[in-house]
Amino acid sequence: MNSFVSKHAVRVVAAVAALVPLLMTWYPQVPWEALVAAAAALLGAGELAQRTENRKTLDALHETSPWDRAAARQADLVNMEAEQNAGQAD
Repeated sequence: MNSFVSKHAVRVVAAVAALVPLLMTWYPQVPWEALVAAAAALLGAGELAQRTENRKTLDALHETSPWDRAAARQADLVNMEAEQNAGQAD
């Protein structure tokens, strides 16, 4: 369950936030203090989810892509070919 929440934190917070108005229509006798507490909890959970998503994005940006290695190899091959062509022109 913890890994699910970790992977889908924003979706969980959004689902809970969407349920609050629905529950208010079903149970209108809920005191306003409970709504304030729910709103504060949702804001805190939203902030936590945002930080989690930002960390995952930063981690993904700092990973090396396999395409980077392929591009570097392609540049090496182009340089080798240019050197060979320069040697043949002389």
